[in-house]
Amino acid sequence: MTYRRYQYAATAGAILLAAACAGSLIHRAFAPAVLFGLGVLVLTEAALREHSRLKRRRLEDDWARRRALGENPPALTPCCLLNAHSADDIHDRNCTSDHTLTRFLDHIEQQHREET
Repeated sequence: MTYRRYQYAATAGAILLAAACAGSLIHRAFAPAVLFGLGVLVLTEAALREHSRLKRRRLEDDWARRRALGENPPALTPCCLLNAHSADDIHDRNCTSDHTLTRFLDHIEQQHREET
């Protein structure tokens, strides 16, 4: 799974840069220490982002498994990652919500009423 690989690589890079930052501080090389510190921040953020993607992927897989077994699990919150950034206008192919044609048409009619 690529998310886990990216998470491990970013974590390992952050640890190595933290060690380099500590070494630079011991030798009083402050400019490289600042740059290493910035690298630690960037790689830590990347590792946390990949961790959240992995967690979401596991939730989606569990939801799909339960759906395949005949259960009717509730939609995840948010229903898909694309929806979280599109104000409920666009949905991902892995969306866990019910998107029927009638719901779509009701949404369009509601937007039209708000504009007039």
